[in-house]
Amino acid sequence: MKAICARKLSKTYWFHEKEAGIGGSLKALFSGRKVYVDAVRQIDLDIGLGEIVGFIGPNGAGKTTTLKMLSGILHPTAGSLEVLGHIPSRRHKDFLKNITLVTGQRNRLFWDLPAREYFDFCRVTYEIPSAAYRRNIDSLVGMAGIGEILDVPQRKLSAGERKRCELVAAFLHNPSVIFLDEPTNALDLINARRIREFIRETGRENRHTVILTSHNMADIEQVCERIIVITGGRIAFDGKAVELYNAKGHKKQIRIVFDGPVSTEALGGFGTLRKTNGQEVWLEVDADRAAAVASHLFSNYPVKDIGIIDLPLEEIIESIYNG
Repeated sequence: MKAICARKLSKTYWFHEKEAGIGGSLKALFSGRKVYVDAVRQIDLDIGLGEIVGFIGPNGAGKTTTLKMLSGILHPTAGSLEVLGHIPSRRHKDFLKNITLVTGQRNRLFWDLPAREYFDFCRVTYEIPSAAYRRNIDSLVGMAGIGEILDVPQRKLSAGERKRCELVAAFLHNPSVIFLDEPTNALDLINARRIREFIRETGRENRHTVILTSHNMADIEQVCERIIVITGGRIAFDGKAVELYNAKGHKKQIRIVFDGPVSTEALGGFGTLRKTNGQEVWLEVDADRAAAVASHLFSNYPVKDIGIIDLPLEEIIESIYNG
């Protein structure tokens, strides 16, 4: 069974255009012109059970609006949508018990309660059987590494510790579909890495369907198996992460560190010169020529170090945004 199936899914917002000042406010109140904005434009989605999907795009692309429609917070303007066989906007109890939504901008925890008491609140709210609750709590607390802070009020914890507690609470009722909107937002490198590891391990171990939005490409590269790029409300790319590297014509970068001065003009004939930093040079070449170019440079120039790498994911995605 598909976890998510959407056809021609669209969402349009409207607002009254307003001119500056009190006069503009009165005019907008009585004779304001409606302005319509298409946040999501006829997108099709098919996501299977157990998939971990990165859903990325620039600000205003329609990511969060799509997640809110998938989780039932917003009603679509047009199109059809089913999640786990339910129409999300109807918010049936069976549907809500099988999904969860975590955002990086809003804390779902009770500020003065320790995590242990909040988890017990979740047990009652989601009607989790005692045996399943004990099994889930032991597994999730161990993976998240929060065993030592279970009895500390949330207001006393760091942002990273609170986020890990929040994710445990989100996974506690073993939801089939999990929506994560910027889960590592504003976290330091260590806590962001712990969050990524937790999402990856928990999602794969329990076969959750995970939809993850993030501007941090490390989240996408290290967690997601499939990537969907949305821009201007439309899907611009949908495929495996490895296929995304071919979206810019299958290019490679060659990083060369020379053991002496070299004319950059001579190197321009091998590919596109991306940047130089003293004796370090970065060339962009066609993937099928990369090995031959690297071999030629190593044989004919004073090379101290050389390496062939994929293009940075940020650069590939930026080219999709622009193209």
